[in-house]
Amino acid sequence: MEFKARQGPDFICIGMIKAGTGWLYDQLRPHPDFWMPPVKEIRYLSGETVRMAMVERFAGRIRASPERLARWRFVDSLSELDLAFLREAESCGGTLRDFQQYASLFRYKGELLSGDISPAYSRLAEDVVQRLAAALPDVKVVFLIRDPIARLWSGLSMLHRQGRFDASMLEHTGKFRSYLHASQGADFRSFPTRIVQLWSRAAPNLEFRHFFFDDIQQQPEFARREILLYLRADPKKSSGAFPPSYNRKASKPKLLLTEPIKEALVEHFADEIRACAALFGGHAKRWMEEYGLRDAEV
Repeated sequence: MEFKARQGPDFICIGMIKAGTGWLYDQLRPHPDFWMPPVKEIRYLSGETVRMAMVERFAGRIRASPERLARWRFVDSLSELDLAFLREAESCGGTLRDFQQYASLFRYKGELLSGDISPAYSRLAEDVVQRLAAALPDVKVVFLIRDPIARLWSGLSMLHRQGRFDASMLEHTGKFRSYLHASQGADFRSFPTRIVQLWSRAAPNLEFRHFFFDDIQQQPEFARREILLYLRADPKKSSGAFPPSYNRKASKPKLLLTEPIKEALVEHFADEIRACAALFGGHAKRWMEEYGLRDAEV
């Protein structure tokens, strides 16, 4: 399959958080049609002042102890282009967000495809999306969507593993309901229809396509093929040691979802799940059935 390199990233994956972005990076990084940044989330666009924490941390580790590279979750080897990218990206820290500077970071791809997988971009403000669309009118947008309840529960399980969520809260449904209403863990990023609506308003001419996390879980070969075709890459080429079914996080422990907590989550996200079914169809309609929801009465 032939393709013509574009200036800047060929695509941007804007999340959702906990919806398969790590899986996508694992499929693209070793694929022969791609050069991907050696750090999954560069997050250049996240703030008016550039701070790419993961890039800085990774570059620092490489300088301090190159032999620790194999321990880094998403990378097993670095090329000279990777190292040059890291040096330049690190030097951008502290500068003002500049879309031309951002696009220039992707010149290391040469004639290959490349992109930015930063799920934090699901929280970009509308004016930033407008400026992005004006600066990079040919970029494709990938949006991985997941059942809002399962997505949030996966996020809470991760926070608990990191010692950042007190599981004792789950013993008190009232406290958990308050947490849902107040916590950033259940904010805008948990509502995929709102994210799509913002991008539709701010960047109506960008190519934008959503893909279901359900397919990544249940039929990963199909999900991989559809995403690669959308990005103009060849799905017949392998992703090295990573089969489509590979999920490096599959064995991570999850919190136990009790019925009272599940009921609180369904109540909190009921309208959004209905909206997802109407906007996305497909698997989102099954979410309604799974949680015993009916269409809202008119």
